[in-house]
Amino acid sequence: MTTKATILVIEDDDASRHLVTYLLEAAGHRVLAAENGALGLGLALAEEPDLILCDLQMPVMNGYEVARSLRSHHTWRAVPLVAVTAFSMPGDREKALEVGFDEHLPKPIVPETFVQQVEVFLATPP
Repeated sequence: MTTKATILVIEDDDASRHLVTYLLEAAGHRVLAAENGALGLGLALAEEPDLILCDLQMPVMNGYEVARSLRSHHTWRAVPLVAVTAFSMPGDREKALEVGFDEHLPKPIVPETFVQQVEVFLATPP
C-alpha cells in the first residue's frame, strides 16, 4: 500500500493519539505524532505534513498557540489544520476557527467515520 498523505497528530492523551494514529495508518497514511504543542510545532516545521490534526488543551503549548504560530507564517497558511478536541460547548468551534483552524471535530471520535472526515481536508484545496 502506498502512502496517501503525511498527517501530523498533536495530542497529549496517549489513548487518543494511538487510536487516531492506528486509524490513519490503517488507511495508508504516514502519521507523525507529538504529545504536546511545542513538539508538534517542531515536527510541523521539520516534516511539512499535508494535514495537521491538533488537540486544543495540551501542556507546554496549547492548540490555540500552535494555530496562531503556524498561521503567522505565510508558508503554513495553506496547510489544513483541524482541531480534534473535547471542547464542544457553544462557541468553542468559532473560537478555534478564529485562531486559524479550518475545522473543529469533537471528541470522542467515531472510529468508523473518522478517516473519511479527515480525508475531506486532504481533497479540498485551501
